[in-house]
Amino acid sequence: MASPAYTEQSLGKRGSEVVSDTAAHAGRFVALVAGPDGAIIDSITIDNKNNASALAGLQLPAGYTTYGNITSVTLTSGVVELYNA
Repeated sequence: MASPAYTEQSLGKRGSEVVSDTAAHAGRFVALVAGPDGAIIDSITIDNKNNASALAGLQLPAGYTTYGNITSVTLTSGVVELYNA
């Protein structure tokens, strides 16, 4: 029996992308997790989260996680892992 999509996504079975640069990263992601030293987001687009842009400029602590239909992320500094939808 196949695993439900939400299980595959939450366990990373659909893959992920580790971002550690300041280039724009576009795709279809369901979760963002800040790396061991945290991260600062320059810009982020989350289609189903009100006021997601408020995350920009904040120092996200290590392990900070947000969920949603994430379609674009640009970092100022730090590392995040983006889990594929």
